[in-house]
Amino acid sequence: MIKLLIVDDERGVCDMIQRTFSYVGFTTFIATKAEKAIKILKKEKPKIVFLDMLMPDVKGFNLLREMKTIDPGIIVIMVTAKGDDQTQKEALENGADEFVKKPFSHNYLRDIVVDKIKDVLDKGGYMQKPAILVVDDESQARENLKNFIEPRFICDIQEAEDGQTAIEKSKNLQPDIILLDVKMPGISGIEAIGKIKEVSPHSRIIVISAWSSSEVVSQAIRAGASDYIGKPISLITLSEKLRSALISIGKLIVKKS
Repeated sequence: MIKLLIVDDERGVCDMIQRTFSYVGFTTFIATKAEKAIKILKKEKPKIVFLDMLMPDVKGFNLLREMKTIDPGIIVIMVTAKGDDQTQKEALENGADEFVKKPFSHNYLRDIVVDKIKDVLDKGGYMQKPAILVVDDESQARENLKNFIEPRFICDIQEAEDGQTAIEKSKNLQPDIILLDVKMPGISGIEAIGKIKEVSPHSRIIVISAWSSSEVVSQAIRAGASDYIGKPISLITLSEKLRSALISIGKLIVKKS
C-alpha cells in the first residue's frame, strides 16, 4: 500500500482528497496542523504529501523544507488557491515536486500522483512491470482478456486453464493481479482463491463469472478475492478495476495511445 499524507486546515478539502485516493487503494492520513503532520511523517513515512500552502500555524514553505529535511525522497505536492507564476516558482524553488491550484478534479489528482510515483520508482530502479495471471478454462476467454489488456497497460500476462494450474503458477510467479473465473473443471474458482492466497498472499484476485448472485460474490470475497466482475464483462469496468488495483500497488503503467 502506498501511504499518502494530506495536510490542509480545511477539513472538507482533506476529506475530498482522502476519498479520491482511499477509493483506489491508497492508505491515507490527514493532518490539519503542522505539528500533527510532522508526527505522522516520522511515524508512518508516507511516500506522498499533499501540502496546503497557507496553514494557520506555519508557513507552507517552511513546513515543506522541514519535511524534505526529514525525508529528502518524499514527494510533496503543494496545494493552494493562488495560481500565479511567482507563487508556483517559489514553491518549486523550495523543493515542491508539483503544484496544483484549488479547485481540482479527482482524476487530475490521481494522474499527478501516478506520474510522480512512476518517476520515483523509475529513478530508484524499482520500476517493474506488474504481473497479471488470467485464469479461465476457455482459451478464447483468456485470449480476449489478453487482447484487451495488452494494448492499454504495460504488464506481463500469463495464463492458466484451471484452478490447479493457477495455484501452481501463483506460487512461482507471485502475480500482482489475478483475473479468475469461478466456474472451472476440477478445483472451482472459489476453492482456488483460498489456496492461491496461501502461496501468494499479496496477489489481488478479481473474480470474473457469469454467476452474479450475491451469495457467489460473498463467497469469493470471504475466500480472499479483492473484487468481482460479472459476465458478460463490461470492458470499461474491467479497465477501471485494473487501473485502481495497479494504482494501489504503485505499478500503473498506461501505454500511450
